Amino acid sequence: MAVLTITPFQRRYLRPTRDLLFYSHLVHTHLDWHDTDSWLETQTSPIRLAWQGGRLTGILAFSEPLNHMAWVRLAAVQDYTDHQAVLRALWEAAVDELRERQVRQVALLAIHDWIGRYAPALGFQYVEDIITLARSGPDIPTALPNRLVIRAAEQADLERMAVVDQMAFAPPWQLRLEELQIALCAAASCTVGVLDGTIVGYQLATVYFDGAHLARLAVLPDMQGQGLGGALLGDVIRRFFRRGIFSMTLNTQASNQRSQRLYARYGFRPNGHNLPYWVVTL
Repeated sequence: MAVLTITPFQRRYLRPTRDLLFYSHLVHTHLDWHDTDSWLETQTSPIRLAWQGGRLTGILAFSEPLNHMAWVRLAAVQDYTDHQAVLRALWEAAVDELRERQVRQVALLAIHDWIGRYAPALGFQYVEDIITLARSGPDIPTALPNRLVIRAAEQADLERMAVVDQMAFAPPWQLRLEELQIALCAAASCTVGVLDGTIVGYQLATVYFDGAHLARLAVLPDMQGQGLGGALLGDVIRRFFRRGIFSMTLNTQASNQRSQRLYARYGFRPNGHNLPYWVVTL
């Protein structure tokens, strides 16, 4: 393999980066709310490019760190090259900047098999699967008694929703305020649960083809176990019923038995589409 040159990403490299992402069969994009092209134009997170003979042969990019963790947000390698060598060179070139930004762990959600094959060579360790659950049909259980008031989310709610989100989820599963802003614009349904005038939970769902996807369901930890998550879940399912949408999917950690019990009560069952979750400690 010809000598690799690793450089930081700059906007003047957008054209070859777009070409690599379009033509390569080996592309990994993290499941988030960002459009990759727009994200590249405004990025401030660590991104490294690999060049061979003046030609772009690889890219490795990370999300903005949050609470000392970051995601592998984007990775791609040219089809006809030493994939492992390119990824290793990109990774080694990015580690120092990640540490400078106080990143202690980097996570990878292996949406495609190819990236998972190279994860161990970069030091990543498999943690668990993120499982997909699905439901269909018009039947849902009656909500448990509660005093939750559910209404559509508004822009003014976003800061409180971010607080709820970052309390309800551990790193790296938390969302930044900026991500919630994008998510709210993209959502087919986003509602908040209000108790005594304070937002204590929210849900956010999207629509694909003829089904819906529950992208987020969060309730403050000290308010869990009171039927509030079920109230939000049942409400959004009914909202989609009124639109003629009777199927829904969602993702959760295989280890999150509490959430799986809730989802099972509402008819969600595993559909076999699991995503390996990997982590490396710096």
